[in-house]
Amino acid sequence: MDFFLKTVTVAIIALLSIARLSAGAETGTLKLDVMGDIGAGATNAAQVIDADGKVAGTVHPGSTISLAPGNYKLVLPIIGGRITKSGVEIVAGRTHTVLITNVAVLQVVVSDKHGKDPGFGVTVTASDPPHAKLASFLTGEKYLFAPQEVDVHVDAPPQGYDWHAVPMRPGQRARLTLGEITPAELDVQTTFQKIPIDAKTRVTVMRASTQKQVAQSAPGTPHDFKLAPGDYDVYVENGSGKGRPTALATGIHLDSGAKVEKTVPLD
Repeated sequence: MDFFLKTVTVAIIALLSIARLSAGAETGTLKLDVMGDIGAGATNAAQVIDADGKVAGTVHPGSTISLAPGNYKLVLPIIGGRITKSGVEIVAGRTHTVLITNVAVLQVVVSDKHGKDPGFGVTVTASDPPHAKLASFLTGEKYLFAPQEVDVHVDAPPQGYDWHAVPMRPGQRARLTLGEITPAELDVQTTFQKIPIDAKTRVTVMRASTQKQVAQSAPGTPHDFKLAPGDYDVYVENGSGKGRPTALATGIHLDSGAKVEKTVPLD
């Protein structure tokens, strides 16, 4: 009796093994390769659509998906468009690699003093007017883009950090890196005939060559600012009734941790 039970058990195990092997042989594998390691791990996920028009699954760059044999279409959404690959044939026991190279990759890398990514928000807009918003995500994430130029803003203290006209070139990755930020100090002194008139002036700080305001100081207060490293313009409104009513100082460069004094005469 024991011999009979053992024989039956062995036979069942053998049948299960054969069934598993048969089931495995009935599927094939689709691999999505977007420029190898450059695109691997990108957040964009491609839909895999079967011959009946149904979504059979999704796959990220650098990953694979098991599919029943047949003909499929792969649709990869990217920022600013989509890429479609038709006639993707899946064969049992084989891997079909879909290679995509005509996209750009954007990744913003930020490290705090401990070397960790704080997870700041990233906003990407078109470089050309009206500067339409294209995407928003977190630092450290990768995204695939159609070729274009973009502006990138990171919500890093004290008031954010920007890159302008970043080229998204096909087949390349734009990896923007920002280490621990030490704010710079800007002291703006307004004068008339070399006499300070800060009590009668309003100072507005803007990103260089833009109208984007980042800080403002009202009359009667010290025009001292803590700003992220970068380039700025300063606009002064003079309410003293003496001298020029307004003045503009451009191209003020601030390095990380720097202390800069800027005198704006209103004679």
